Amino acid sequence: MEDRYRRAQIYTVDGNPNLSRYPNASTPPVLPPRQKQSKKDWQKVCTVAILILSLIILACLALGTTYLIQLKMQFEKIKQVQKEESSPAKMVGGPKVTEFPTFAAHLTGMHFIKNSKTLLWDATMANAFTSGIRYKEGALIIDDPGYFAIYSKIYFRGPGCKSHTLLQQTVFKRNKLFPADFTLMIARSNLYCPEKQEFWSRNSFQTGIFKLQKGDHIYVNVSNPMLVNFDQFYTFFGLHKL
Repeated sequence: MEDRYRRAQIYTVDGNPNLSRYPNASTPPVLPPRQKQSKKDWQKVCTVAILILSLIILACLALGTTYLIQLKMQFEKIKQVQKEESSPAKMVGGPKVTEFPTFAAHLTGMHFIKNSKTLLWDATMANAFTSGIRYKEGALIIDDPGYFAIYSKIYFRGPGCKSHTLLQQTVFKRNKLFPADFTLMIARSNLYCPEKQEFWSRNSFQTGIFKLQKGDHIYVNVSNPMLVNFDQFYTFFGLHKL
């Protein structure tokens, strides 16, 4: 009975003899590796950076294209102005150029009226024109007063040369305010015939600057209309405002 009480009884917990009475400290959890996560973040940054650079490049291209289009439009505008105007093109930002109307006329020979020494002219065919000046029944009519340069060229020709034949052209004006015609210019010469000359021709030209009033009618008379060659390159009459 004594031996039963002398030996201490040893008991085990859950049947595990290796279990200590004092438990060890808790072990921290093992973290997973971060290498793959870092690689994904770097790929995202690169993608965003490439997208931003692409947008910047596209914006630069758009601005450049817009600028080139504007330059082309300005160039086309300058070319159009040069084409439409005879004077030099206006520079962008330069002083404003005042455009003045043109007052000019060039008439070519046509024919004459029987029993009249006043020549009739063509105002529309070939080289003939009128601008700011009216033409009616042999006369150039002035509507805008001022100083005008007037010219007249008559080509006389004919067969059977006769000496001392008078070749004369007269430029004169008429106006309702004056009772009589007013002479502006006269070109006169006498025909001289060398021996045995069957055909002859002479040029008569005159020009001058005159102050004309509104309503003035300018005419040309010749001494003998039958001797006038009415070809447009030989006989013509005109004026232009200075």
